[in-house]
Amino acid sequence: MAGKKGMKHYSIEFRQKIVDLHLKDGISVSQLSEEFSLNPSQIKFWCKWFKQYGVPKQLTGKKRGRPTNKEETLEQEVKRLRMENEVLKKYHELLFEEMSKRK
Repeated sequence: MAGKKGMKHYSIEFRQKIVDLHLKDGISVSQLSEEFSLNPSQIKFWCKWFKQYGVPKQLTGKKRGRPTNKEETLEQEVKRLRMENEVLKKYHELLFEEMSKRK
């Protein structure tokens, strides 16, 4: 798991336990923070994520960073290749004209 050196990484089960204690049992964030030596903002983040997605962050499969390119359909690929072909043809014509002017 990536992170800065010295960072603590908590298991999914532990995170789930903390979220359940806060959301289901009604224990305050400050009490949980003291009892488990956690940053209150970390508990709030876990709870927010759980409310939004229903599962801990690591179970969602959500990836970070720039998304990868989607696969092109066959029609999209043909269209893209035809456009590239047209551009290359025009470039070739201009290049040929330039070369003929020099002679």
